[in-house]
Amino acid sequence: MHPLQSHPRALVRQSGRPVLLAVLTAAALAACTQITPNPPAAASAPATHTLTVLSINDFHGNIQTQDPTPAMLRLPDGAGGLKPAEAAGGVAYLASALNELRAAHPGAVVVAAGDLVGASPPTSALLGDEPSLAAMDKLGLVASALGNHELDGGLAELKRKIAGVCPDKGCPMPGYAGIHFPYLAANLVDADTGKPLLPSHVIRTMDGLKVAFVGVVTRDTPSISLPVNMRGLRFIDEAEALNALVPKLRAEGAQVLVAVMHEGAEWRGPANDPSYACPDLAGRGVDIAHRLSRDYAMIVSGHTHTAYTCKVDGRLLVQAGSFGGWITETTLTLDGQGHLLDAQAVNHPVLQSRYQPVPEFAALEAQAQALTAPIRLRPIAVLAHGLQRNPKDPIGDAGLGNFIADGMVGYALAHDAKQSVPVIGLMNQGGIRTDLADNGGRAVTFSQLAAIEPFHNDLVALTLSGSQLRELLNHQLPRGKSQPRLLQTSAGLRYQWARDADGGARLLDVQVDGQPLDDARDYRLVVNGFMADGGEGLSVLRQGRDRTVLGVDLDALLEWVALHPEAVDQVEPGRIRRVER
Repeated sequence: MHPLQSHPRALVRQSGRPVLLAVLTAAALAACTQITPNPPAAASAPATHTLTVLSINDFHGNIQTQDPTPAMLRLPDGAGGLKPAEAAGGVAYLASALNELRAAHPGAVVVAAGDLVGASPPTSALLGDEPSLAAMDKLGLVASALGNHELDGGLAELKRKIAGVCPDKGCPMPGYAGIHFPYLAANLVDADTGKPLLPSHVIRTMDGLKVAFVGVVTRDTPSISLPVNMRGLRFIDEAEALNALVPKLRAEGAQVLVAVMHEGAEWRGPANDPSYACPDLAGRGVDIAHRLSRDYAMIVSGHTHTAYTCKVDGRLLVQAGSFGGWITETTLTLDGQGHLLDAQAVNHPVLQSRYQPVPEFAALEAQAQALTAPIRLRPIAVLAHGLQRNPKDPIGDAGLGNFIADGMVGYALAHDAKQSVPVIGLMNQGGIRTDLADNGGRAVTFSQLAAIEPFHNDLVALTLSGSQLRELLNHQLPRGKSQPRLLQTSAGLRYQWARDADGGARLLDVQVDGQPLDDARDYRLVVNGFMADGGEGLSVLRQGRDRTVLGVDLDALLEWVALHPEAVDQVEPGRIRRVER
């Protein structure tokens, strides 16, 4: 029996026959993974059916309980305020919470909306994320949508890990044998042949109804991934791929359709909105929901690391935050033909104080911790305090981003032979994965710093003109109601910006080393390799001259912390400021 289920796992059968549809080429239709249905129900079917779907997303290899703590949650205090932050997440606690929910809802299934691995803390990353995949398999997932970070090592490497095929020297995690749940990507096809590269859906019988879970990955994956890993891949619009599959799903007998997508919405409200109204909900997840066929009963989302329970056009759109800190419980009530009568959802916080860790998962965590301890626990330096990574509007920079960008400049001054012009460090917020914790007088460790910058990107120096730098800064300003995610800057670059009445944004008063930005002058920039190759739409960086690979981004951070621990007191936010016009 499954360690987290009282019922046997259904057998899985996969088929790979694409179907030609007018909306898309055959390439858009991924092969399906169909789960053998339970024995036929009795002749007298119930008047209504109740289905429970438990979902997680963006786990990012956070199997560890602490160092770093996966999530620190501030929950409502019942009086209009928030309680102090509480530790949440850790796979042993996530398993315990799922155990409790499954016991309360027999027949519930667990699905994930992608990014289960990638950009992971060292306990998982140093072992190729195999401990995290093994843990997800033990949790009994029915399926996961593919996430962009599952492709951090390329599709071939992901398929190797799925199959459990070890290199000649063996798998990093002793005993690793692959996973049994499928990754779903209905919108990922071969760029040359147009053929599907992963299954599109699974079908599971729940309370007498055949339920299809259909997965898609964000179509923006190429713009947020290393180009080398995108060769030969094509990503179709999520809504178009999901809609095109409806006739095929119905032909296979699916009565209920659930979209599971690694794309989501932007939301600044509480994790649970009892009204489901979620005013000011925005982002691509909302656009996809508007365009998605009404055949889909609900949407499980991910990617934006935000917990919400919302309805768009009357249909549930849910997300469970990130790092295993939340679980979304969705209850669907349907009639005998699978027509939706009611849909309710709630996000449950996975508080470490609320649950007891499941021993089997605690043992897996302990094994991974022991294997990685000699590297993880290496002390680097004692810092006076920690630093936060998230800016607070109207300030566009945060202490940790400033610290990293300053470290980039410091590394360039020591290792770049071509720094004869002003040097500016720029760091994308998406590359900063966690805060720098306050260790209370203890040395910060390799593990803590590697969790902040887990990608091991090259550190690249390149030269742009002032005009090109201005273009770069303009490009990253937010449009419409979207929230700003501005490049974090080193101390020498300061600027202001403003929103326009028409939804645009513009730069104001850009200063480099205390002087106005000179469009005709050259400036030396230091960025990570992902940015240098045009990631996040920063295509102007591909025009950089005199490109030099200086080393690895994490090495720059480690060196800066070791040589300049006092720098944590020199990164006060305010280098970027939004002003009202």
